[in-house]
Amino acid sequence: MDAKDHEYLDAFEKRMTQALVESCSADGLLEGQMLEVEDLDGKWRTSAPEYMAAAVPQIAEYPSAAVAWAGYMGMGAAVLWDKSWGEYKDVEDWYSLMATPRGFDCMDEYVTECLLGYKLGGAEAAKIEDAVRRAAHTALSMIRKEQIEPQSAMAFHVFARTARVFYRLGVSIALRRLGYKYVKVRIDGSAPES
Repeated sequence: MDAKDHEYLDAFEKRMTQALVESCSADGLLEGQMLEVEDLDGKWRTSAPEYMAAAVPQIAEYPSAAVAWAGYMGMGAAVLWDKSWGEYKDVEDWYSLMATPRGFDCMDEYVTECLLGYKLGGAEAAKIEDAVRRAAHTALSMIRKEQIEPQSAMAFHVFARTARVFYRLGVSIALRRLGYKYVKVRIDGSAPES
């Protein structure tokens, strides 16, 4: 890929991130921004090849799941980071941690029930599922509008960028639900006055 392609993909990823943050903020799952954790970004880099190998074959029949499950993987990763980082920090492939118990098709249910701790069909699980479904539809609409040749190298790269955005979105959703947020701090180190 040349520099022009990288610029295009960077701009596409930025637009998608903004659209999905707005969507999830409107649904009450975020507060207008992503929450970033370098440790978890690193886990995406080491886990993405396994995720992509499982997700790409799903694109034709289940495109929403192919992108959305990266969000569930991000939610699961955030929970493991928060509760058991010492136990899992040296594991390279976090995708397998979440997919192995029930398989790719049911990874969303495993993360929801076993890692997030929400009863399947319950109000909290439904709220997350609905928001992630809407985000996936938004992402797929954005991809279609790009009119990229199907099964091309660029189509793969757009899908990979979309999956990364969903992973980071999932991390942010779970961290917010765990009580993490950004707080403005004054230069002298004290918290600003309310």
